[in-house]
Amino acid sequence: MNFSGELSSLSQKLLALAAELKERVRRRPFLAGGVALAVLVPFLLGLILTGKKSGDFVVRRGPLSPRVPLVGIVNAVHSDSYGAVVPGVELKILWLVEEGKLVAPGEKLIQFDPAPFQKELDTARARAQELTGEADQARLAVSALNLKTSAELQSKKSEADLSERELATFVNTTAPLTAQESANEVELRERNLKEADTKLAGLEPFVEKGYVSQEEYRAALLRRDQAASDLRLAHAKHSALVHQTNPDLIRRKAEESQASQANLQIDTERARVERAQLEAAARVATARWEEARRQIAEAEKKIAASTVVARAPGLAVHSELFDKGGERRKIRVGDAVWGGTTVITLPDLTRLEIEGRVPESEIHLLMSGQKAQVVLDAFPNRELTGVLRSIGSVGAAEKNESRSFPVTIGLDQSDPRFRPGMIARATVVCAGVDDALFVPIESVHSDDKGSFVLVVSALGKPARRHIKLGTNTSQYVEVREGLTSGEVVRVAGE
Repeated sequence: MNFSGELSSLSQKLLALAAELKERVRRRPFLAGGVALAVLVPFLLGLILTGKKSGDFVVRRGPLSPRVPLVGIVNAVHSDSYGAVVPGVELKILWLVEEGKLVAPGEKLIQFDPAPFQKELDTARARAQELTGEADQARLAVSALNLKTSAELQSKKSEADLSERELATFVNTTAPLTAQESANEVELRERNLKEADTKLAGLEPFVEKGYVSQEEYRAALLRRDQAASDLRLAHAKHSALVHQTNPDLIRRKAEESQASQANLQIDTERARVERAQLEAAARVATARWEEARRQIAEAEKKIAASTVVARAPGLAVHSELFDKGGERRKIRVGDAVWGGTTVITLPDLTRLEIEGRVPESEIHLLMSGQKAQVVLDAFPNRELTGVLRSIGSVGAAEKNESRSFPVTIGLDQSDPRFRPGMIARATVVCAGVDDALFVPIESVHSDDKGSFVLVVSALGKPARRHIKLGTNTSQYVEVREGLTSGEVVRVAGE
């Protein structure tokens, strides 16, 4: 039992007794001295013997469970933001889902005016239609050129191949044959000359004897001279054929073959360049057509994005903006917003958390995973539970120059009626001691030697005693060394 409570009760009884004595003394004055002496002497004797004051505390044992209270705000663990997604374009809001409505996935949230994008779509479609014809014409031109150049190059190649074959035929067949024929002609003329010389030599003895007439001899002489002339002519022809005619023909046919090959290469390169030019033009036309198709797809995507639907369930919350007068208000139908502006936020009410702050003096009691008891101001009769999820690593200064740290508590329960922004009062249940010796925090003082308390002796004189402290709550602190159960410490001071 708390001695201060007993003393307070005793004081109230004494006051009541004093009032009764006062009334009796008023009626019978001669009894005043005796009654006062009979009442006050035992009371004063008790105070002297105990030495207790109203601020003293009897050291005791019991469970000591630190609890850290905090006040925070309810927030959703996960929220989705929705708005205008097309950058650089200001869009007018034609329709908004009602704020505070619970929406399902796929449900319509916002309808922006798609008129600017519809104009882009119409322009892109007209351009694509125009470029489709250009691209088709460019491809047809490439096909026609391929057919034309293929036939022309085939003809040129045939001419070059024929010229090359003629050259090879002349070099390998015609020229050697004509040279051999000419050589045979020379041999024939040499034999004819030899026969004519032989006949002429055989006639000479007979001419001198008169057996052969002079006319016959002169005929033989003419045949010999004719054979010699024919031989000289055959030699001349053979020499001209071997050293001039055939080499000249070979050279001319080789030049013709080279010219045919060169022309074929020039025509092939010209055809390649022309084909490359037409193919480049076709690629450009196709690229322009594809760009128009891309613009169509982009415009259709923008039109589709003008209708915003929910990706996940949640509570519709309209964002705020500053109007022309500088006043902050909720976004509404008719407002125009730029791309990237959040219009609606959908917090997921199935997973809620409490964000609050804890004084620096109590942060050492907290660790992630500790249980918490939570009550919302909006639902004061409903007890909720949660788990301490995180403790901030950076503190912030408060108005009273103290510091506090942010903490987050995850709620175990959810309710569609719970709303982000509600006030929550939580108590974190910290690790305690089942059987602790404890005293009030106000009774503990400190000096250069450490912590001490004022122990009240049986005679009532307080004395300093240094102690070793352990865990603490907001009211009591554990004493690990220096005190025993039943001793009295002074709370109010020396």
